[in-house]
Amino acid sequence: MTSSASTLTFLISLLNWCKWATPTIDDARIVGGYVTRIKNVPYTVSINERRIGHFCGGSLISLEWVLTAAHCLEGAVPENLYVRAGSNYKNKDGILKRVKAIISHALYDKYITLDFDIGLVKLLEPLPAHNNYISTIRLAGPYEFEPPGSYCLVSGWGDTRQNESEYQILKSAIVQTVNRITCQRVLFRQPITKNMLCAGAHGHDACQGDSGDPMVCFGSLAGVVSWGDSCGTIGAPGVYTSVRALRFWIYTVTEI
Repeated sequence: MTSSASTLTFLISLLNWCKWATPTIDDARIVGGYVTRIKNVPYTVSINERRIGHFCGGSLISLEWVLTAAHCLEGAVPENLYVRAGSNYKNKDGILKRVKAIISHALYDKYITLDFDIGLVKLLEPLPAHNNYISTIRLAGPYEFEPPGSYCLVSGWGDTRQNESEYQILKSAIVQTVNRITCQRVLFRQPITKNMLCAGAHGHDACQGDSGDPMVCFGSLAGVVSWGDSCGTIGAPGVYTSVRALRFWIYTVTEI
């Protein structure tokens, strides 16, 4: 881990230990976040489609497996996909790798609940060994919980606000998790299931193009950007697929 990444991890840990001292922190996700560099979040990758470019994000859980959202993979075929790793930009630089296979959770419900929104992308050949710009992230285990109010880090290349897509530089933001009851009360039109995590609600959010992006809590990949009511709406948290809840499925597919 680089010194800057270590510093950021330390600061997030400090916030989690000292929440009593910072009761009104501005919970940001990518909308309203800050420009960062890939060396600070080297597990973050861009999923590209031929002739279109970036359309979703993902996380390197090994040098040949990327974890993302199932809805990112709807209608996709491996032959048309690439994964871009090690770049600060979503449509240039870094290393491009072709895709061998895509696998979505068999129980993904795109019509009613949006539950089980998780998918995997297998690369045709592995990425180079770990360096400052390309590295894997540890998966949260089945017994690792993110209590409400925990501080987590989100990163990706999505829009900076609704209906804007020209922003190309990697961004990160620190977010706070929200308990399921509160999340369900706000997002009452859709059920918040045990396979989901909520975070944000203070006017900053993930947006179009952030789907599949990583949310890292306590040094482990805890969530995958899934859905939300809109981008950056005050009081409306974003919803993530819980890695912890679906950890066994990831293992059965990847043996990771």
